Amino acid sequence: MDKTSFLTSLVTWYVIIPAALLCLAPMKNQLKYDRKKVYLITVITFLILSLIIAIIKANFSIPRYALMPLMVIPAFIMFSIFTRSPFYKNLSVFVLVFAFMSFIINISTGFDAVLHPTGTLNNFSLEAAIFQAVFTTLFILVLYYPASHQATTIIDKVDSPRVYVASIPVWGVFLVFNLLVSPRKYETIHVNHMPIAFWGTMLLFLILLFLLCILFYYIVSDLMDKAEMQERARMLEIQESSYRAQKRYIEENAKVRHDFKHVIATLDELTKEGDIAAIRSYLDEYIALQPKKVIQDFCKNPAVNAVLNHYLQRARSYEIKVDWEIDMPEELKVTDVDICSIIGNILENAILACMEVEKKDRFIDFGIRAKKGGSIYIVVTNSFSGTVRMKDGDYMSTRINGHGIGLKSITSTAAKYGGSARFSHEGNEFYTDVIL
Repeated sequence: MDKTSFLTSLVTWYVIIPAALLCLAPMKNQLKYDRKKVYLITVITFLILSLIIAIIKANFSIPRYALMPLMVIPAFIMFSIFTRSPFYKNLSVFVLVFAFMSFIINISTGFDAVLHPTGTLNNFSLEAAIFQAVFTTLFILVLYYPASHQATTIIDKVDSPRVYVASIPVWGVFLVFNLLVSPRKYETIHVNHMPIAFWGTMLLFLILLFLLCILFYYIVSDLMDKAEMQERARMLEIQESSYRAQKRYIEENAKVRHDFKHVIATLDELTKEGDIAAIRSYLDEYIALQPKKVIQDFCKNPAVNAVLNHYLQRARSYEIKVDWEIDMPEELKVTDVDICSIIGNILENAILACMEVEKKDRFIDFGIRAKKGGSIYIVVTNSFSGTVRMKDGDYMSTRINGHGIGLKSITSTAAKYGGSARFSHEGNEFYTDVIL
């Protein structure tokens, strides 16, 4: 076995390890297992694969690109196993990362061509392999922060398949481009104006890919901001409705208090006359005319109180039995929009689910507890038809054209506060457990 060929191949395939870690960076909230364990397993697995491929390369004259599927295919399979996100998200991220990696490989190939003008791609030098390893590490260090923050926000909040499916061919164009322009014989780079064309094209397309990623981020961010504004508007409408109902109740009570002195005077006269039947009749009539309280004080937080009252009225209108226990302070570490969005989505889904069962079986048990330190626990049980539709381990809406967006919104908002959301069912009961 050629030791130099073995070492060169081993260092060459190092590129797959930082590439795999960069794929996992935007998926930090989508991982099925502990992030440190996932990273460790990934590194160990690809170190072993690199050793195996290096041995194959050192003993057999196999082109480097022919060995690439032995790395790329297992990389995507592992990536999909470790994440709970759907296939189209995984593929979009994977193709984008490897599009960037293909630029690094071609730049390293160009560097090798400068060192060895008469060499070939299949005889990649150890110096170029080391250059590629160092360049890859620095490149990943630069991209890791935006990938684990800005890109994570998009992955967590944007669930439209069309967005990711449309991006895959765009990233794929850059990947295919680099595979096609990679020089098999280094002599071709040194002919006439080829050095300028090669390096100029590499730089231009790499900048273009960066600009497209930035443009994609801002377009999607704008869509998310609009969606958040719509959510805020919905919450404000609910709060306004609750406020109007409360105002009406206060006005009605003010009128009752104003008229109460006349009631006392009437009762006083009837008492003097000793007409018990008339007193009883008068009291029954008076009680029947009292305004029924439509606003309940569940907690001291006005926004949450408004949302709960809104859905309470909806639940009662559909004859749904409710048993709510709310224990929340006025000030929360979670924004009003986010907590109301979670509560609204949970109760919206629960009410719609209850409507699919007989009236006598409809119920929603809803509980919120705020613990010391700022943690919030939301536990909900509601009746439903017992029919479920699932995709990639996630609950999907059973309604026509439904996608289960509400549950995904709950999950992503919980993750935003370092929490989690778990959904399950048994028989005709659906369970929601959220920790913030």
